Parts: sequence; C-alpha cells; structure tokens
Amino acid sequence: MPSVLEKERVHRSLEPVRTRAFQALALFILAKGGNMKNIPAQQRRYYFTTRDLLIMAALAGLGGVVSIAVNALGDAIQAAVGFAGTTQWAAGLHVTFLLLAVGLVNKEGAGTITGLLKGGVELLTGSTHGVIILLVDLVAGLLVDLSLLPFRRKDSRWAYLLAGGLAAASNVFVFQLFASAPEDVIAFIWGFAALAFVSGALFGGLLAHALLLLLRRSGIVTARPTQTMVRWHYAIFLSVAVLLAIGGGFTLAKVLSGPPSVAITGDCAQPYTYYFKEGSFEIVQEEVELQGMKRRVEGVPLREILAQAQPNSSAGLVLVSASDGYSFFISLKEVEENPQLLLAHRGKGKELSYEIVGAKNSKAWVRNVVEIRLVPRALIEIKGQVAKPYTYDPDEWQLKMDNARLDLGEGPKKYQGSLLKQVLARAEPSAQAQTAKLVTREGQEVALPLSRALTDSSLRIWSVSSSQGLRFAIASEEGEVLAQDVVAIIIE
Repeated sequence: MPSVLEKERVHRSLEPVRTRAFQALALFILAKGGNMKNIPAQQRRYYFTTRDLLIMAALAGLGGVVSIAVNALGDAIQAAVGFAGTTQWAAGLHVTFLLLAVGLVNKEGAGTITGLLKGGVELLTGSTHGVIILLVDLVAGLLVDLSLLPFRRKDSRWAYLLAGGLAAASNVFVFQLFASAPEDVIAFIWGFAALAFVSGALFGGLLAHALLLLLRRSGIVTARPTQTMVRWHYAIFLSVAVLLAIGGGFTLAKVLSGPPSVAITGDCAQPYTYYFKEGSFEIVQEEVELQGMKRRVEGVPLREILAQAQPNSSAGLVLVSASDGYSFFISLKEVEENPQLLLAHRGKGKELSYEIVGAKNSKAWVRNVVEIRLVPRALIEIKGQVAKPYTYDPDEWQLKMDNARLDLGEGPKKYQGSLLKQVLARAEPSAQAQTAKLVTREGQEVALPLSRALTDSSLRIWSVSSSQGLRFAIASEEGEVLAQDVVAIIIE
C-alpha cells in the first residue's frame, strides 16, 4: 500500500494534467498556432490566456443577466403595443457583450466561446426560453466570428456593424425552428429579422465599437492587432462550432416536438388517447390572432374532444401540458363558451403535432401538446384579519400572471404566477395584522411577515400542475420556496 508521501507526490504530479484537461474541455482548442513539436513543453501556451478567460467569462455573465432584464422589458413593451415581434427593437443589446469580448480579447473564436458561455448563464439564471437559449447564443457568437473573418481590419466600424446585425437577426430564425409559424406570416418573420438586424447594427455593433474606442483612448485597454489561429486550426474550430449549432438545432427540434397523439385524462368517465384521423371529428378552420399576428389554423374544437371523455361534475379546469414540461390551465367554462378554442394539428403521420389556439389568455396557447387533463378547481382561502375575505381563483388572475423558471421539486420548469402582494391587498388586511400564515394541504403552517408579503414584488403564487391536479406554491422569482400545496392564507 503506498505511503501518504507517495500519494501526495502522485497527486501533485497529476495536477498539471488535470489543469490542462480542464482547459482543453472548456476552450475547445488547446494550442497556440504553430508547430508544437519544436517548442519545449515548459514554453507552450494555450491559445486563450487566463486573462482572456476572465474577460470572456465576465462579459458572458454580464450579458446573460442583462439579456434577462432586456427580455422582461421587451415583453412589457410588446404587451403594451399589442403586436408580435416588437421585442426585436432590443435584439442588438443581446449581442453587445459578444462584440465587446471580441474587441477586448482580440483573438479569433472569442465570439463563439463567449456566446456559448452567455447562453449557459441565461439558462441557469432563469431564461424563459429554456435550453433553446444555448443554441440562440451559440449561433450569435458563431456569426460574430464568421462576419469578422473577411475583414482585413477586424476592428473597423463596418465590420462591427455587420457582425452585430447578423448576430442579432439570427435569433429570429433560430426561434422559428421551434415556433413553426405558418406560411401566411413568413413575411412578418423577415420583417422581424430586418428590425433585429438594425438593432444589432446599432446597439450591438456601433455601441460596442464606440465603447471599445472610449476604453482605448482613456488608456484602460491597449489597442493591438487581432491574434489569429493557424488557418487549419481555425477551420476545424469553426467547423465544430457549425456542426454543434446545426446538430443542436435538429436535436432540440426533435426533442421539443409533440407526439402524434394526445392523452385525455383526469377527472372524467372515459379517458382516451386522441389521434387526428379524417372523419373522426369535424375539422373547422379559424382565423386566430395572437399578440397582433393573425393566421389561419385548422383543428377540432376542444369542447368536442373533451365531451368524448365525459367529464365528471367535479371537473372545473383543464390542464394542458407540452412536451417540454410547460403547462397551463383553461377553465371548463371557457372551453364551453369559446368556439375559437381549438386543438389545432400540424403535419402528418409521425410528424403530426398539436397545439392549443384561440384561448383568451396567450399563456394557454400551448405548442406540442402531450396531455389534456381534467381536474377540479383549485382555490386558496384568504381570511383572518381582513376587511374583505375571499377565495383566490387563478382563473380570475390568469391575465395578470407572469412567468419564471423555478425548481419546485421536479427540476427547473417554467411556471406562471400572480403577485402575492396584489392578491392579499384585495382582501384589505387590518392595520394591526403582522403575519401572513401560509397553510398547506397537510396542515403545515409557514409564518411570513405581512410587511414583506405586501411589499416584496418577487413573491408570487405559482400555479403548479401535478398528478393530483392544480396546486399552488408560494415562492420568489429568485427560487426561494416558502410553501408548497398552499390551500389557505390567514392574516393575523
């Protein structure tokens, strides 16, 4: 058996190997251009230095956090304007940090790596786009590198304008892989891409170029020529990045696509599996509008599909679930009263997929539907020292809900929730009350200071789809979970 000293000697001898292996995996490329065989081992250097890594990591982190805020701002403006695609005015802000990284590192490939790192930051910090954001940012970074490739002066203003415009516009087409917009709105897609290109040229290219000039004139950074890889190294690097982007796109499109059938389950007498077949149901065509974008769809009214399952009298909600884990609810009342509410179909055979269209709430327009489950209504009693006790019904609040990616015990998923402070304010709590007691179905009680409950804008009542039906969790947008399966809130 080796001694402690022998173990320590082996451990130290392996440390450089582990360090080199980690850097090779993180950077995708090991060596600086040139013939490595003629260079002594102690003089070999990695293409990206520690300084380069820190710059790319810092800018990727900043860019990821800024993109989350920009998305929220863009969604708010789009909701106010009421027309889809208006978020593209800010598309350039998503690529500003990629171009800054390229300018500060001054090495080929910096855009691609920073884009991949930025996508990881956005995914881990709660991007509502989910894993797709990795592909979006990877493609944007790759296009930055490819756009600068033909320019002799890679730090010229025109090079940055082109790189920013193309990188920003790419998000429209990457998302289109998964949105599958119909042919009658393809013209809008090109219009959105044009708006994103202009935004990228201005906010991405021009802004980044101006910031770099300012940093150089102030002496904070020093202007230096772009360092290039050996041509065949760079060709391999770009080829791997392109293959990774294309392969990732096809893989995501396949994984996120819906199955050719939908399970109708839950609180009903005759659960069954729905599969579109000519003649089984009457197919209707409707012109529907979502966020200002009109399109014509065909499908079967949802009420006819659910009627086949014979809902029980206790059923009050319909939970619609997608292949990526997202779900939202629709009241049975809306199912019965809304003739435009369809389970629309797209494709044929194994490529057949379904989506809910025509719901009054855009959050209920679920793509790639895998299950439609009938469940009883879910409610929360708001009572105690309040002037107006009432019952929280998510159906009344659904248009005011906002989303976030949270881990509520089943891995990170996208949930919709209502602001807790608004829900409690409607009950008009007493001025003497101090605590909001969160009561769970199992009888557990969690005391929350009422002052925080009425002021903290991050706390929400999240609607959670479970095997038992719709449940509620009280948690912050940052992931702090206070209570799950809440059935009452008592003000004391």
